[in-house]
Amino acid sequence: MRTLAARRPTAAWLLLPALAVLLLAFAAPIALLLSRSLFDPAFTLRHYARLLAVPEYLQVLGFSLELAAFTTALALAIGYPYAYALTRVSSGWRTVLIAIVLLPFWTNILVRCYSWMLILQTKGLLNTALVGWLGLIDRPLTLMYNFTGVTVGMVHYLLPPAVLILFGTMRTIDRRLVQAAEGLGASPLRALWRVFVPLSLPGVRAAGVLIFILSLGFFVTPALLGGRRDVTIAMLIDAQIVELTNWGFGAALAAVLLVVTVAGLSLYYGLIGTRPHAGAASGW
Repeated sequence: MRTLAARRPTAAWLLLPALAVLLLAFAAPIALLLSRSLFDPAFTLRHYARLLAVPEYLQVLGFSLELAAFTTALALAIGYPYAYALTRVSSGWRTVLIAIVLLPFWTNILVRCYSWMLILQTKGLLNTALVGWLGLIDRPLTLMYNFTGVTVGMVHYLLPPAVLILFGTMRTIDRRLVQAAEGLGASPLRALWRVFVPLSLPGVRAAGVLIFILSLGFFVTPALLGGRRDVTIAMLIDAQIVELTNWGFGAALAAVLLVVTVAGLSLYYGLIGTRPHAGAASGW
C-alpha cells in the first residue's frame, strides 16, 4: 500500500502547468520567429550575412548596448539614494515617497513620452522657465530629438522598478550592523560605505540586470524622443517586420538581440558566482 507521502504530487508535477503555459505562450512563438531567420523559405544564412556585411546594423546594435548601459548606470545612481532615503524616513513620509515612485509606474508609456515632449521641447516648460522666467540662458536648449531626450525618457521609465528592487533589499539589512561599526569607531559615512553598501549589492545587481534587459528592448521612447541617429535595434526590428514586411531579416535581428542578451547574462552570473562574498571582500 502506498503511503500518503508517495501519493502527494511532487514539485515537478506541480510545475508542469506553469511550464506548459511558458512553452506555449513564450518559447514556441520565439522559436517560430527565429526559425524565419534560417528558413526563408529554405535553409539560408543570407540574413545573418547581410547583418555582418553592413556596418550600420552593427552600429545600431552597439548604440543599443551603449544606451542600455548608460541608462542603467544613471537609473541606479539616482535610484540608490532615493531607496536609501525610504529606509530612513518615517512611515508617513515613506508612503508619500513610494506613491511618487508608483504614480509614473502606473502611467502609460505614451503618456509619459508626450509629457516629456511638452517639457523638453524648444518652447516647452523647462526652456520657458530657463529663458523667460529665470533668465539663466539666452536661447533654448536642445533637449529633444537627440540622445538627451532619449536618456531622460528612459531613465524616467526605469526609475520605479530600480527603486522598488533596491528598497526591497535595503529594508532587510540589519541596521544594528551599521551601528556596531559606528560603535567601533567608524564614521557614519565610512560605516555606510563599508557595511551597508556591500550588503545592498545583491539588490543593485538584480536591479541592474532587470533594467539593462528592459533598456535593450526599448522602442517607443527612442522613437518619440530620439533623433535620426538614435536608432535602437528594437526600432530596426519593427521597421523590418512592420514597415518592410521582411520577416527573415527582422527575425535575424531579433535572434542577435536575444543571443547578446543571453550571453551578457551568462557572463554576468558567471562573474558573480566566482566573486568572493561581499562581506569578506570589504574587509569586515
